[in-house]
Amino acid sequence: MNILIGLIAALSGYLVGSISFSRILISIRAPGEDASAPIKHTISSSGAVFESSSTGATAAGFKLGTKYGCFASILDILKAVIPSLIFKLWKPDMPFYLIAASLAIVGHNYPIYYKFKGGRGLSTILGGFLILDWVGVIVTNTVGFLLGGLLGEVVLIRWTGLVLMIPWIWFRTYDPLKLGYVIFANLLFWLAMLPELKNFFQLRKTGELPDEQEVADFLGMGSVYRVIKRFSIANLFKKNKDE
Repeated sequence: MNILIGLIAALSGYLVGSISFSRILISIRAPGEDASAPIKHTISSSGAVFESSSTGATAAGFKLGTKYGCFASILDILKAVIPSLIFKLWKPDMPFYLIAASLAIVGHNYPIYYKFKGGRGLSTILGGFLILDWVGVIVTNTVGFLLGGLLGEVVLIRWTGLVLMIPWIWFRTYDPLKLGYVIFANLLFWLAMLPELKNFFQLRKTGELPDEQEVADFLGMGSVYRVIKRFSIANLFKKNKDE
């Protein structure tokens, strides 16, 4: 493998990934808003505060609305799609595109332009996965949507596809490099999520967790949750019990 090309792939992926589109959108649409300030959501049932230091698409959605959150997410997807696609088309038989995709996630989570304080990388991971295996993205996220919908769990819809890509890539390709990339992407995501997970378990310990609707609204998935709630097993069971 050409080391110089590998370094170019890594550098280009990292520098492009370090662009914080959520910060850019917030600075344009809400100039007085501190784009780096933590997101704080007061839980209606308990008054406890859930806090996130993420500056990714979730932050843009929370501070500007769902429309801008979706727009930031699309731009974050493209941060991985563009550099990894270039290297895949240029050197299709070499893993340079995996290097570019991996470093795009690193850049998003630890951006050099913003003192290494970034987001959690979910959209950027999705962008790299689309170049790696777009069929797998559709299948695993469909499974996540169905599972989360049936159980009425928003986080399953959002995160299941990420984890399921690990067995999917292995059994589909048996390629250790591709498997390593998918595992690396998962590790980066869960590592970045540690502050939120810590906050979550603290709230769980004190019985102050928000309900699923609040979680959905916080993640910009409120309308999706209202639809799936009607068809969740819990809701159907409750409806039959009431009848």
